[in-house]
Amino acid sequence: MTLHYKSIISALAFMTTTATAFADATPLVSVEWLESNKANVDIIDLRSKIGLQEGESFETGHIPGAVKADYLKAGWRTSKDGIVGLLPEVSALEELIGKLGVTNDDHVVLVSAGNKITDFGSAARVYWTFKQLGHDKVSILEGGHRAWQEAGKELSTEATAVSQETYKANPQSLNVTLNEVNASYQSDAVQLIDGRPETQFIGEAKHKKAARAGHIPNAENLDNHSFFSSPKGTLLKSEELAKVAANVSDDKPVISYCNTGHWASTNWFILSELLGKKNVKVYDGSMVEWSAKPELPVVKQSDSNG
Repeated sequence: MTLHYKSIISALAFMTTTATAFADATPLVSVEWLESNKANVDIIDLRSKIGLQEGESFETGHIPGAVKADYLKAGWRTSKDGIVGLLPEVSALEELIGKLGVTNDDHVVLVSAGNKITDFGSAARVYWTFKQLGHDKVSILEGGHRAWQEAGKELSTEATAVSQETYKANPQSLNVTLNEVNASYQSDAVQLIDGRPETQFIGEAKHKKAARAGHIPNAENLDNHSFFSSPKGTLLKSEELAKVAANVSDDKPVISYCNTGHWASTNWFILSELLGKKNVKVYDGSMVEWSAKPELPVVKQSDSNG
């Protein structure tokens, strides 16, 4: 009886401590927070060739307990009919996440390399994917693997053993389709935000997979790089983020797009999760899909200048 009582007290204490810790969890968590909570979270290492530097790999060193899920190779995005970067079928994502040992009740922390701005989009895109699946307990490690390493924290070279779990999604509506964009881009009731560099927005350059240069009519340019204070992907302070996003509506539905939904996810994460703007969604087909449809209009600077 005494042992049973002590077991109950111990379990309740653990649950209380864990609940308190996760009450403090935010969309961005610090190295210190992760170090204190790493035994109770699922750490997913997303590092890929986008951000890895020479000599770096999951095998040469990772956060203890992290599992490898290369952003470009694990299956976080898919291609269909020549359109790259699309959200996979729910069943495929359920299988992927279950293989990583994640259950619906787990808190997930996503780790990018932390070496460049574009690499931040890897974590932002997978964060958005979890939210799209109805998984709210998810965070991004601020500064990624670089921040962990620079803080002098322990690294492991041992593979993390995980068991296959059954993961069941509860899909949300954070993604919009080409048809939805086509039905709304001329309306003042919706705001289109293009997250690409200005050269691509005005049509001087384009993604190699895009059929045409330019942007969707009535879109506004908000280069996702504008939210960062360093080329390594260090975000601006919250008040500075708000200034950069000052022209983004707090009331209208906002559609974030780019070329393949990668940079668009960075803008979505900052606008929705850090700045609290409501009803922000991602068009993951973005310009690669839109420009492939010759019947759909594309605007270049030369067109608007007459």
